[in-house]
Amino acid sequence: MDVDARMATELDSDSAAAATVTVQVGGSGRGSETPSVSPPPEPAGAPAAATVGPRPAPGYTVVDAAMDKKEDGPGCRCGHTLTAVPAVGEEGSPGYIGQRLILFGGATALEGNSATPPSSAGSAGICLAGATADVHCYDVLSNKWPRLTPLGEPPSPRAAHVATAVGTMVVIQGGIGPAGLSAEDLHVLDLTQQRPRWHRVVVQGPGPGPRYGHVMALVGQRFLLTIGGNDGKRPLADVLALDTAAKPYEWRKLEPEGEGPPPCIYQQDAVVVLYINEQTFGA
Repeated sequence: MDVDARMATELDSDSAAAATVTVQVGGSGRGSETPSVSPPPEPAGAPAAATVGPRPAPGYTVVDAAMDKKEDGPGCRCGHTLTAVPAVGEEGSPGYIGQRLILFGGATALEGNSATPPSSAGSAGICLAGATADVHCYDVLSNKWPRLTPLGEPPSPRAAHVATAVGTMVVIQGGIGPAGLSAEDLHVLDLTQQRPRWHRVVVQGPGPGPRYGHVMALVGQRFLLTIGGNDGKRPLADVLALDTAAKPYEWRKLEPEGEGPPPCIYQQDAVVVLYINEQTFGA
């Protein structure tokens, strides 16, 4: 499949030996507030002092984005993903596409039932009738929200899934939909052309399985890494990785050394640094 070649991004020569990823993990909770008191100014000519203690969080600015039609905007929803995608081509050249934020899925209505008996598909009775498979795009250059209608077969409607960018593609996995937990298939939204296209990526071996509330990150521009989530029965703490530069694609379960995070979903608050290298995959 042509889309595979673009997923196989080689590591830079200075990072081919190893890669480090910082992943947000931990249960939900309230963050601590950062004091707004500024330190006194340093005397002229004094050496710059090292920053000590927590740094103020970056500020947020409300952007009044434009929409040609009301349905072009994502509207109110939860459980969606918003993924930054780099520009395509050289600025000023024909076919140039600027930086975009791709919003996929999410629930526009919290309709569902978590108390019904498990189905034969093993979804543990969890479903979310209000889930969608919408694709919206925020164009950074034009400050507009166009709604995309990609070619190909889209993923099923879902929320609480994961998404991450691999070059100019968005990889999607997991989540909850109207029929229960989504399949573990990998879906790729290829944004290289003017008209995006969906692809389903064939992966060998046992993967993360149906789950929701997990995290996924691209490490070293090469390794897809998933951590945690819930399979509909219990919170998870496992770590799986997929090498996008090796075919056939295959998920591998990792057994990291050291103390990892506890089983958890919707990870945030804490930070864990996981170090992997090519030897992890026998390269």
